[in-house]
Amino acid sequence: MARLIPQKLRNKLALRMLSFASAQGRMKQGTSLDKASTLILVYNGETEAKYKLVKDISNYLKSEFGVKRVMRLAYIDVEEKLTPIWHMRKLESDFFCQSDLNWHHKPVKNVEGLANEPFDILINLDPDAAIPIDFFVAMSKAKMKVSNHSSRRKKDYDILLPPAKGDTWKQRNHRIIKFLSESPLS
Repeated sequence: MARLIPQKLRNKLALRMLSFASAQGRMKQGTSLDKASTLILVYNGETEAKYKLVKDISNYLKSEFGVKRVMRLAYIDVEEKLTPIWHMRKLESDFFCQSDLNWHHKPVKNVEGLANEPFDILINLDPDAAIPIDFFVAMSKAKMKVSNHSSRRKKDYDILLPPAKGDTWKQRNHRIIKFLSESPLS
C-alpha cells in the first residue's frame, strides 16, 4: 500500500502526522558540556565524509570536555540492505534507515532504546533535513535538546540557535558546541 502512494503525497502525510506528534514526557535539565556525561548527536548520514566529521566531533567532545559517552545516530535514506559499509552499528554509533520506518516515516525499529535513554544533551546536527530525524527528536527523552534553527518542530527543542547568513554545516555546529561550552547551565 505504501509503495502505491506517490512519494510527494507520502511526505505531505508524514509532515501532517509529525505536526500531531506529541513530545515525550521527559525530565528537562540544562547542562553545559563540561558537566554532561552522556550526549547523543543526531544527523542525516548521507555521505562518508559527514560520517567522519561527526565521528571527529564525537572524539573532540570526549577529549576536550570529558563527556564519557557520545552516541552518534544517523538516519540513512536507503533500505537496510543498501546501507553503505562504513555505516556499521558499533558501540557508540548507530543508524536507522527506510526499513525501520512506518508508512508515515516515523522510526519504529532500532531506535526505541536510544529514544528512551535520558541523555544529558541531544544535539541535532541537521534540523529539518529528514522527517524521520524530526520524529526521533520528538520521541527522545533527552534532558536537553539543542539545535540550530528548526522550522518544523520548535517545540521539541530547549535551545534553538538562530541561523547566520552564509554559515556552512561545520560553522553552524561549531556554534552549538561553543554555546554549550561557554554556557552557565548547571
